[in-house]
Amino acid sequence: MTPNWRVGSGTLLRNAAAIRLAKLFSSSSARSSSSKLFVGGLSYDTNETALKDAFSRYGHVTAVKVICHPTTGRSKGFGFVVFSSQDDAAAAVHKMNGEVLDGRNIRVHYSNC
Repeated sequence: MTPNWRVGSGTLLRNAAAIRLAKLFSSSSARSSSSKLFVGGLSYDTNETALKDAFSRYGHVTAVKVICHPTTGRSKGFGFVVFSSQDDAAAAVHKMNGEVLDGRNIRVHYSNC
């Protein structure tokens, strides 16, 4: 069965950001869910460079993605960070969860996707 792509008179496209995100994190280093982190509570002003800079203190960051609204381009307030090692990711979760980044307390957890 194919998914319903039409809603009303307009065409509903799958979330392009989710598709790009899946492609971004399809590398072998990202497949280990224990090295990929979800970061929530981001300021709408936090960009990928700032996110990478904040997390790079804890190890080698291989990918960063701040999720943005496909039409407005404005941050949705969350993103993902991928580390090259599980130990680096664990250190980042331990140190960054609850810390202030760009004026907001962020939440950092292991990603389940």
